[in-house]
Amino acid sequence: MRVLLVGEVPFVDTLAGLCRARSHKVDLFLSDDLEEQEALDNMVRAATRCQIAIESLNESQPAKLWLIEGIEANLPADALLLVSALAASATEIASWTNRPSRVTGYGLLPPIATTGLVEFAPALQTSFEMAARARRFWEDLGFGVIRVPDAAGLVRARIVCSLINEAARALGETGASVEDVDRAMELGMNFPRGPLAWADEIGLDVVLGTLEGLRRYWGDERYHPTPALRQRVYAGQLGKKTGRGFYTYDASRHAR
Repeated sequence: MRVLLVGEVPFVDTLAGLCRARSHKVDLFLSDDLEEQEALDNMVRAATRCQIAIESLNESQPAKLWLIEGIEANLPADALLLVSALAASATEIASWTNRPSRVTGYGLLPPIATTGLVEFAPALQTSFEMAARARRFWEDLGFGVIRVPDAAGLVRARIVCSLINEAARALGETGASVEDVDRAMELGMNFPRGPLAWADEIGLDVVLGTLEGLRRYWGDERYHPTPALRQRVYAGQLGKKTGRGFYTYDASRHAR
């Protein structure tokens, strides 16, 4: 099967490895590279010959809309489109397309290779056949699949990004350090990782985009991103993928 993967690290590169391990042919494009016309033209050509397209761009709704429209308009009629439903619901994303019946939402959070679970969220417009194909695809990749109601953020990202936002808010309001906040949750609450370190792994731009999508979808100010998060994104401090977020990273480890 030929799979088109388009979006952000660490999502798409990990998925590409899982697809190749199952002998799928993969065309991989990072969203940042699509600012170049040659990369954009190559992505369009790849879209015309794939059986499954997977999108994972959650930094903002306008960027996601632009990418979805560019991919979907060039897919074969019977191709499946899997969309990351963090910054917007699958139903909303499907409304942007010419063939909404083939759109199915999903939810993943890093570390993808070790969690073993994907949230599966068909849009209201998704056909039964396409939903069944999407579920089989995730299962064939080795994921446990849990069906959740379609909504921006789904379940895990809604909870995790809210926790990250509150942890970032605690930095300014309590005077605690980044290390203090993470250790409090790791040692005091037995969390597998501190929320701020987890934010760096997910990507602070993805966390911000998810929170903004949650606030827009639910109309609830509890999802309002804290300035400590927003300012880092404005400064390009997006976490591990840029070498700096709440922590600073080198090639092999992050320094605390």
